[in-house]
Formats: sequence, C-alpha cells, structure tokens
Amino acid sequence: MGWERCIRDRGDWGAAGLTADRFVPDPFGSVGSRLYRTGDAVAWRSDGTVEFLGRLDAQVKVRGVRVELGEVESALRSCVGVRDAVASVVEVGGRRVLVGYVVPVGSGVDVVGVRGVLRGVLPEVLVPSVVMVVDVVPVDPNGKVDRRQLPLPSVVDEPVGVFVAPVSVLERAVAAVWARVLGRDVVSVEASFFDLGGDSMLAVTLVGALRAAGCSTSVRDVFAYRTVRQLAASLDGAQDEWQPVAPFALLAESDRAAVPDGLTDAYPATQAQVGMAVEIAKDEAATPYHIVHTMRVHDELPFDVEPLRATLAELVARHDTLRTSVDLTGYSVPMQLVHAEAQVPIVVHPDASGHPAYVAAERDRPFDLATPPPLLRVAVHREDDRAWWLTVSVSHLITGGWDLNLLLADLRDGYHRRRRGEQPTPAEPVAVRYADFVAAELSALDSEADADYWRDVVTGTPKLTLPGTPATDSGPRQVCRTELDIADLDPALRGLASSLGVPVKAVLHAAHLKVMSQLSGERRFYTGLVCDARPEVRGAERVHGMYINVLPFG
Repeated sequence: MGWERCIRDRGDWGAAGLTADRFVPDPFGSVGSRLYRTGDAVAWRSDGTVEFLGRLDAQVKVRGVRVELGEVESALRSCVGVRDAVASVVEVGGRRVLVGYVVPVGSGVDVVGVRGVLRGVLPEVLVPSVVMVVDVVPVDPNGKVDRRQLPLPSVVDEPVGVFVAPVSVLERAVAAVWARVLGRDVVSVEASFFDLGGDSMLAVTLVGALRAAGCSTSVRDVFAYRTVRQLAASLDGAQDEWQPVAPFALLAESDRAAVPDGLTDAYPATQAQVGMAVEIAKDEAATPYHIVHTMRVHDELPFDVEPLRATLAELVARHDTLRTSVDLTGYSVPMQLVHAEAQVPIVVHPDASGHPAYVAAERDRPFDLATPPPLLRVAVHREDDRAWWLTVSVSHLITGGWDLNLLLADLRDGYHRRRRGEQPTPAEPVAVRYADFVAAELSALDSEADADYWRDVVTGTPKLTLPGTPATDSGPRQVCRTELDIADLDPALRGLASSLGVPVKAVLHAAHLKVMSQLSGERRFYTGLVCDARPEVRGAERVHGMYINVLPFG
C-alpha cells in the first residue's frame, strides 16, 4: 500500500492558499507543528527503507478508479511511431475522460493501432478513451508538462444506448466473454461489438476466447453478427476442433533429415516472408524491411542493464520467432529454423550524445537472415538518472506492427517490474504457435477452392492502375507523403461507422477506394489490402510473429 510522504516543517511559503494546501497540522507533534505534504507516493518496506512509488499529483480518478498517468504515458511512449506522449483527464460533455496525446516520430501515427496495443498491456480503465496526435508536448516556464495547453477532444469513443440483459444461458456465456475481452463489467446484448470499442484484432481475441469456451465461431462471424444476441443465435453448438501442429510436422522427409541439432522446430517460410527476402536481396542498399524503433524511457530509478537482460531472455524463450533464423537455399523450400536458445545483443552507451548518429547508422545496418538468431538487437543510451533511450532493431521477417508494439510493451513492463524488485506478470500459457499460422497458409495453398476464389478476384476485375504510372516501373523508388487533417470529420465518421456496424477503419478504407475509383476512372477494380492472418485461436494475439499478408481486394 502506498502513502504520501510528509516532512515536518514550520510551513510558510508567503502564499496563504498554497501554505494551507501543502502544510497541514502534524498529528504526531506538538501543538502548532506542521507537516509538509511532498506529493510523493511511498511505501515503507519491512527492512526500513522507503520506496518511492510515484507522484500523487500524477494520479487521478476515472470512473471511480485511481489512475497513474505515468503508467499510461510510459505505455504510450513504447508504441511504434510515438516519440513522446502525455496523458490527461479532461471534462467532455460533463464526463471525466482519459485522453492520450502522442507526438509522432515522423509524419503520423496509427492512433487506432495505439489503442489496440494499450488494450493488450494495460487494464481497460487505463486505456485512453481518445488518442490525439499533437506536434509537441506543451511545457510551462519551469519545463514541466502544462496539461492546460493540451487540446480538448471533439468526440469520445464511448458507446451509448439502453442496456439489454442476456436472457438465455448461451447469451449469458457469450456476453461474459465479450465483457472480459472488452474490459467491461457488462455488455448489452444488443450493442455492436465495434461501438463497444472492438476492432479486428480484438475480434481475434474474442474468437479465441469463445472457442476456448466451446463455441465454434470465426472472425467473419463477429463482423456478420455484431451483437451478443446475433452471434449467440448464429452458434450451432458445434465444438471447435482445432489442434496445434506438432514440431517438425510441416517438413518433408528429406528436409527433416537435413536439419541440424539444437533446433526445437523448423517449418517453411511464408509467402510474405519469401517476398520480403527477395526484395532485400534485390536492393541491399535500400535496407528494406529493416525496422529500427527508438523511444525515450522515463524512470524513477537509474538504468540497470540486468533487469533488461533478464526480460529479453524471458521474451526470447517465450516466442519462437525471436529464436528463428532463415535459410533460403539449403532445403527444398525456404526454411525457418527455430533454435533452442538465442542471446539478444545489448549495447549500453554511457551518455545520449551519440544517440541520433547511432540510430541513423543502425538504419543502414540490416540483418543477415542466415546468421544465428535472433534477428533482433538492442541498444541503450543513458541520458541521466531519470531517463534513457531504448533502440530496438528487428527484421520485418519475424515481426509486424501489432506484434512489435506488444513486444516493446512487454519489454518495458518487465524491465520496470524487475527494476523495482517485483516479479514480472506471468504470461498465460497458450497452445498456439507461429507454426500453426504457417500450417494454415500451407493448407490454403493446397486448396483448389481457395485458388479458385482468388483467381476469380484477380481475373474478374481489372487491377488498379493510377493514371500516369506504367504497369511496370524499373526506376528508382520514391516515397510521397501527404498529410490530411480530418479531425473535423471525426464525429460524422464515427457516427456512420456505428450506423453501419463496422469499424471506423472500414469507412476510411471505403473512402480510399472511392478516391482511387475517381482517379482511375474504373468503377470496379482490385487493389492490395494488408491483412493480419493469425489463427483464430485463444492466445494467438499474444504469439509474436509476422502474420501480415497483402491480399487482392475487389
């Protein structure tokens, strides 16, 4: 339990209001003595030491629960694409709302993705109702964050409507799973999954939890039957028959005989991974698919490398992909080799003066895919006793945006807990592995029905070709970015998404396709859509890997 640290003092700041607030009567001293309220939250340990827990002025209440803003801000800063962040509680429509403000690293940041990541690492009450992008975190003349200068959100992602209770045993069971996944006490059986804060990644989590409870359903069903009542009515009582793939079960006999000792598994590379590897080999100077993420870590204790090393070791042991190397030519097909052990190199720099130059150089230092794992390295630049820079370099072949965000959040949380002498939060064991995703892709590639479906997509409609761009362009690559502020459209977009029962991202995708149609002059066409194809099994959202696939959408 934490208490406020108070110091005995005579109490006179020359400002009556401030003095009365900070200097209070001392119940343990003589008559007239005072205690100075420091605002520090502390705990008195059994060995007599006083442990600093944080600042009480950074603790606020939301929906009756005390929230530590520093914990929210630390999680925000760990998200990919976020350079700095601050959290605040503001009044919107007569309600106190937790808002996260993020400063992007480059031209922008996926705020929907940020909220999705936070749901995976924070209790629901600590997930901001709104995440807003700002150019800079405002500070006062003393260099402290000035939350009064932060903009107010124009809309809050809080669903409204009449609560309708479940009536059947099946509805009660489904509603309980929805509430647990969405981080709510209860959910109305007639409320849309997306109005309640759901998205495509939470749909994967929901389906996994429902299947674990014995309900045979899919992400497609969640999109088709968007309420508890509709989804419960669609269930036919069939039991989920998913079985995990055994180690080495995806290998041909000749490949199984050729794998070296010291492996726990091996399986073919996915089509997306092979495509990435080819692009890397074609243009090594461009360092494609090489991710370098850096973030400033605020801490109340000086940096210690051992908690970081222990947390990395735990994560590497948990996730197969962090112990994986890629062999493109030594087997009958490009192969992923999962090693029993892997050591993440950590470089600690004594100061932060060389941090910008290090990050720039790291972007030009891609991984050799065939080298021993991991395809991951870490560097630390110490700034002072309260802050340091963490830089993580990783190959895109073993990670995607969602997975990297969760990995960074787990790394941050595990480090801070170990640094404070606490035990890290134990990870729930799951049966699903990255190999199950590979098995599903191999099954789809062997399916004539799947091949016929995708063949119809790409032959039944023309490929999107923008005017002025040749079908094949062998010239140098160019990246063009244009930012468009649509904050004024946010309420209308969310209202439209709610009326249609779809995520806001689906509305934005439809708008994008409409613009492409106007530019190309084609009413019907197909274009690429980036999808997350991880298995719809309980715990799959926590299994690190590269599940991204680009599919034709038309």
